[in-house]
Amino acid sequence: MNEKITFKVSGMSCNGCAASIGRALSRLDGMKEATADFAKGIAEVAFNDSLIDKQRVVEVIEDLGYHVEGEL
Repeated sequence: MNEKITFKVSGMSCNGCAASIGRALSRLDGMKEATADFAKGIAEVAFNDSLIDKQRVVEVIEDLGYHVEGEL
């Protein structure tokens, strides 16, 4: 089943940061859509929750050096 979540993300300082998050998340098996918006401080993801869970999404974002503050 597909799940769609918007996360509040801090630590992005430019559009390149947002693009980096989007690229990293897009590489995950089961990820349907992944975008980040520097100006809004968010990451929006849609994924197959039988292949990936939201904790893995959070780990990928935080491994890049950003902080997930929660879901919106």
